[in-house]
Amino acid sequence: MSGASRWWESAREWVGKLPSGLSREVSVDVGRKRLRLSHARVEALARRALRDVKGLTVGEWTHLPQAYDVRLAVSGWKLRVEVAVERLELAAGRYHLTLRTPGRVDLEESRMASALVQGVMRVGGGRAALRTMLEQVLPEGLGWDGQRLTVAGALPKEGAVSARLFESSSLAVNAEHGAEGVWLSAEAWPGLVDLMQVMLSVELLRKPPETGNG
Repeated sequence: MSGASRWWESAREWVGKLPSGLSREVSVDVGRKRLRLSHARVEALARRALRDVKGLTVGEWTHLPQAYDVRLAVSGWKLRVEVAVERLELAAGRYHLTLRTPGRVDLEESRMASALVQGVMRVGGGRAALRTMLEQVLPEGLGWDGQRLTVAGALPKEGAVSARLFESSSLAVNAEHGAEGVWLSAEAWPGLVDLMQVMLSVELLRKPPETGNG
C-alpha cells in the first residue's frame, strides 16, 4: 500500500470513530482520494476565513444545487452573489481561495448602490461594467474578474493550519460542488488527519445571521 493510500485509510478509520453528529459532516472516498465536507461545514469554514477580511461582512448564506447564494456587505454597499468553491491553495504562509460565480452577481439596495448602478448603466451595463465598478470598492485580498471571485490572505501564526506549516510545503485542493456537500481532492495532503480535525473543530451556526434584507 502506498503512502498516500495509507493516509486515506487512516482518515477513513478516524472518521469512523467520530461521534455520529460529526461523522455526518465529513466522508472519505479512499479510491478517488478525496473527502466531502457538508454544506454546513463549508459555510462555517468560509465564514471564519472571511471574518478577517477588513471591511467585509458575510450575511445570509443559502445552499443551492450548484452553488451558494451569499449576501455580502462591503463598506456601505451590499452584494448578492452565487458562488461555488473551485480551488484552495496553501503556500508561503498564505491562503488563496478561488470561487466560481456561475450565476447572479448583483448589487442590492444600500447607501452607495444607486450611484454605483448608475455608473454601471452609463458605461453599458453587464458583467464587464460591474467588474470595473467593483474593482474600485472591493477590500484588499478580494478580487473578481467577472467569472471568479478570489480571496487571499495570511494564514494564522498558530494552529493546525498555521503559516509555519506551509512556509516550505504547499497544498493545492480542487473542489466540486455536490448535492450533499463539497468534494475536495488533491495529489497529496500534508497532515491529512490534522487538517480534518481543524475542519471539524469550527463551530456550526446555530442561527442564521441577521441581514436586514427582509
